[in-house]
Amino acid sequence: MVSAPLLALDHLSVSVRASDGRRRPILADACVEIMRGEVVAIVGPSGGGKSTLLKAVLGLTRFTHGRMVFDGNQIRRPLDAGHKRLRGAAEAVFQNPLGALNPHARLRTTIEEPLRAGGLSQLERRQRVERIAARMGLDPALLERRPAAVSLGQAQRACIARAIAPRPTLLVLDEPLSALDALVAAEVAGLLTDVIAETQPTVLFVSHDMRLVRRLASRVIVIEAGRIVEDAPADRLLSAPQSNAARALVDCDTHRRAAFAAARFVQREETVA
Repeated sequence: MVSAPLLALDHLSVSVRASDGRRRPILADACVEIMRGEVVAIVGPSGGGKSTLLKAVLGLTRFTHGRMVFDGNQIRRPLDAGHKRLRGAAEAVFQNPLGALNPHARLRTTIEEPLRAGGLSQLERRQRVERIAARMGLDPALLERRPAAVSLGQAQRACIARAIAPRPTLLVLDEPLSALDALVAAEVAGLLTDVIAETQPTVLFVSHDMRLVRRLASRVIVIEAGRIVEDAPADRLLSAPQSNAARALVDCDTHRRAAFAAARFVQREETVA
């Protein structure tokens, strides 16, 4: 028996009204099925419609055609009954952590917030917050601080901890590392990889960083000019991309990794000398 997908997008389209009054498509005729436990990366050129797809899934952007099905519930428009079920089962992490955090709340309060409706006691909530914060490399003392008193990397760790804490069915990540410098991003990527492996949500994420895609994704969807141009298992797409957009991304990542390896070699040689 073949199991049903957790999330299905059925010919989903999003368009906006341009200055001339005509509607311009941003996302066109997207058909995607995501099974439970999959970690699906969405990649492609800037402005191609990647984040628009995530926003449509979360109900932050109205889709103009098509429908979604989440866990057997049809979604025909944002915030209908089906979409409310999705929002109740999903958590999201966005690009700008400081924009996502309440500036007046301590990090502990922010991470605990989605647990308040889960029937846990105060002690259970506190224990889970401290456990997930530790998994994300947040010192207990940092939990008493507000966003302005921590680094950008620490703020994003708090955002990820808040999203993971209620053990969501669906975890949505929109460029979760792009605001961080390379060293901090690499460290947070490692922690994120470990916590996803431990909690095993279904993950849908957008990233321009192919290092994160290689590290996390079991499958990759490529969007270019608002259309899905490739959808394949991660290992196959990364080793033999078929679309021009995917080849460009993989080639760029290959050159970047080669340049990084060469720089490390020169550094080692200079150290030995």
